[in-house]
Formats: sequence, structure tokens, C-alpha cells
Amino acid sequence: MKKSGKIRYKTVAAMIGLVVGLGQAAAEKKPNILYIMADDQRYDTLGCTGNPVLKTPNIDRLAEQGVSFSKAFATTPICCVSRVSVLTGQYARRHGVHDFFTQVPDLGKTYPGILQQNGYYTGFIGKWGTDEQNQEYFQRVSSFFDFWGGSMHQSNYWHERDCRFVKNNGTTDRTEFQCDCPPDARGAKGEQTRVGRKNIQDPIHQEIHVIPQKVEQFLSQRDADKPFCLSISLKAPHGPWGDYADEVKHLFEGVALPVKASVDVTDAENRPDFLKNSLMNPQRGSKLVRDPKMLQEEMRHYYRLIAGIDICMGKILASLKEHDVDDNTVIIYTSDHGHFLGEHGFDGKWLLYEESAHIPMILYDPRNPVQAQTSDELALLIDMAPTMLDLAEIKVPKDMQGKSLLLQLTDPAQPLRDSFFMEHLYGHGPKPPNHIERSEGVRTRRWKYINYIDQSGPQSEELYDLENDPMEMHNLAGNPEFTVQFKKISSQWRRYREELK
Repeated sequence: MKKSGKIRYKTVAAMIGLVVGLGQAAAEKKPNILYIMADDQRYDTLGCTGNPVLKTPNIDRLAEQGVSFSKAFATTPICCVSRVSVLTGQYARRHGVHDFFTQVPDLGKTYPGILQQNGYYTGFIGKWGTDEQNQEYFQRVSSFFDFWGGSMHQSNYWHERDCRFVKNNGTTDRTEFQCDCPPDARGAKGEQTRVGRKNIQDPIHQEIHVIPQKVEQFLSQRDADKPFCLSISLKAPHGPWGDYADEVKHLFEGVALPVKASVDVTDAENRPDFLKNSLMNPQRGSKLVRDPKMLQEEMRHYYRLIAGIDICMGKILASLKEHDVDDNTVIIYTSDHGHFLGEHGFDGKWLLYEESAHIPMILYDPRNPVQAQTSDELALLIDMAPTMLDLAEIKVPKDMQGKSLLLQLTDPAQPLRDSFFMEHLYGHGPKPPNHIERSEGVRTRRWKYINYIDQSGPQSEELYDLENDPMEMHNLAGNPEFTVQFKKISSQWRRYREELK
């Protein structure tokens, strides 16, 4: 009997070992996914996208062995709406979130939800950005993920080293994540949007210190028998631009930063009054275009925040290597939208011009490294969810409107789409200056059409030939030579706005 018992024990042990081995093999077969999204970073602010001044060696490493999309765009250039489009793979027209106060419709139908249902260990770090002040909602969201390192409101750059947000382990106490930092000079405290580090005794910077620390927490606590999907939503380079880390505070001093030709007073003055008076432009945009010294200083702040992102990226890559998951972790780097730097007399984002909608996008798969490929196909943020599900070999739901980008990894010229819809329907306030002009449009490979849907008359529509006018300085909407093209693309806009609901 004793011998029989030993045989049974060995058999059971062998079976357990086989099951564990199969589980580990399955986890190894499925890639880990790391999705990193900057906030307000425009396309031309990386070394690998051609910036002559800004050095981003860690992000550039991804592009050197992956594919960089030269024509990647946000379909709605505003934080909250764009983030829901990423989560759902849908245009705002379908997912229905157009402001800061509406919740993600169904977390279970987002890419982290679907991945979790299919055996992935999921985590989120950084700015969540929807219904950002709702405590009850954030309790549910933080509980939804296996690991939570997210924050409410707009997130903050500076924290006490021992604040509750920093110390939270992301798992057993993940619903008790709210920051309890002291008030800033204006009286904002904790999770409220703070400026500077006044009253913080032992300050640490979110991008350079806190996020890498939380990535380390995630990798240390994850279920190693499961593949993981970690989504990181950075604060940078969103304002306040002066809240960069000490490590980058001397960068770009005395350096002349590149300014686009569309930072032009005449061009700014020729814009419709309803745009010149829209949110932020009277206070900052018109000043930036008229004051080169002010513009250069603001750009230095903005660039320093992006340099801080690259430091953060270097620490994250080191953590992946230390935990021996670097060779099976696919990394996507992008931004929720871009940002004006005085072009056309504008500041902020929101409008459908290239500076606001054109974003960096890099896809790196260490299992199939390639040699610095560039795809000129039209890639969108609504493609992020389908791409991640495709990586995990999960069928993409029919209600997702984006497309997987995996074919572009092996063939950057693989056709993706010829055009896409753009929309921004959040008006912010009813009257200037607390107002954003609502707009919709279509961008093709060559042309862009914009319709200011609450306006009428000749200035309510714009048409740009991006091949001959990449700076969007010459509106052709009223030019009889382009009537055929105008009718064609405006008809496409009317069709899209109905079909994409």
C-alpha cells in the first residue's frame, strides 16, 4: 500500500507539474503588452520623428527596432474623449463620451476588460481622465483592474514621498489610492490639480520617480502564470509646463528651438473671429505668435517635460529587463493628441489642425525586431484596442471601428485606410473666452476638410491641400478651382457622420 501511495503521489505531482508547465508555456506564448500614452505630445517632438533639438534616446530605441507611423492621428483631440476612443476602439460618435463628466460606457468591453476575460493580468498607471472627480466611479474603476496606480482629476507632477498615492501598493489597497499631498500656493490639495511643489517637504516627480516605482510594483506583484497588459497614461507634457523635474531643468538653455512657419501674425489675424476668441487663444495663443521670447521659453518648458518622459521610459525598459520579460513584451508608445505652439495664433489643442491631431506612434515587438521601419499609412488611436487584441490572438469585436496595425510591422506599406473622420463636440462654455468651437471633418492622404458645425457662412468650412500646404495656411473652401474636391470631401463628411454612429 505504501508503494502504491508513493506511485499515486508521484503521478499527481507529475500531473500538477504538467499543468503548471502548460500554463507557463501558454503565458510565454502570449505576449505581454505595455501601452504608454503621453498627454498633449505632438508628432514632431521626438528624435525619431525628426526634432533637431529634443533628444529622446530611450523612445528612439523602440523606433529603431519597430515601426513608427508618420501619419498617426487622434480622431478627437481632447484628453477625455480620446482616452475613451483608445479604450473602446471607437469614434466618439459611437462611444458617446464627449466631455469630462461622462463615464466609460462598459469597462468589460474595453481592451483591458477583454484581455482580462481572456486570461491577462491587467494594470493601469497614471491619468485615467474620464468623469475625473467622481469618487464612487473611481472606486469601481480601481477595483476593475488587477493592479491600479491611477489618479483622479488631471493627475499631478509633484508628490510627497510618503503620500498615500505614492505608497499605495496597487493591489490589496488599490481602492485607497487618493493622493493626500498638502495644498499648493492656490489652495488646491491632494487629487485636485496642483501647481508646483509648495508645502511639499520631500517632493518626488511623478514621471521620473513615481511611475517607474509603480511599474516596479506591478512587475513584482503580477501573476507570473499570466501574460500581462499594463497601460500607462503619463501626465507629461500636459501643463502646468513649469512643473518639470530637476533632472531636466537646465536643458535647452540658450538653445533656439524650431518654430513652424505657421507661427505667423498675418495668418493668425486672418483666422475667423470665432476661432481667435476660442478657449485660451486670447490669453496665450495670440501672445505666443507675437512674442518670440515668450514662445521660446514656453517651448523649453514643454520640451523639458518630454525629456523627462524619456528618462521615465529608460527606467521602465530597465525594469522589464530586470524582471526578464523584455523579450516578450510588446510596447506601444503614442499620445492622446498634440498641442499648438503658437501656430495660427493658437494654444491648447481641440481644433482639427495637424498640430492638435497629429501624434507620435511607435509599435515595437521584441519577438520580431525590424530595422527602423516607417509606415506612412493613416493610423489612428481607435486602432490601439484592435491591435492589442490582435497581439493576444483575440477576435476583435464587431463594434470596434479601428483596425489592427500588426500587418504594418512586417509590411509598413500595407494599405490601412484612405481617409478618416474627425470630431470635437465639447464646447466647454457657451461664450468666449471659456468656449471651444465645435468642429467635425475628414482627413484623407492629401486633403483635409473642417466644418465648424455651429457656424454658417463662408468661414464655417475649410479645405486644405496638405500636399502643397502642409502648414494649413491657405483655405481653399471658397476657391472655385477646387469646387469638385470640396464637394467630394464634404459629401464624405456627411456620410461619415451618419455611418459611424
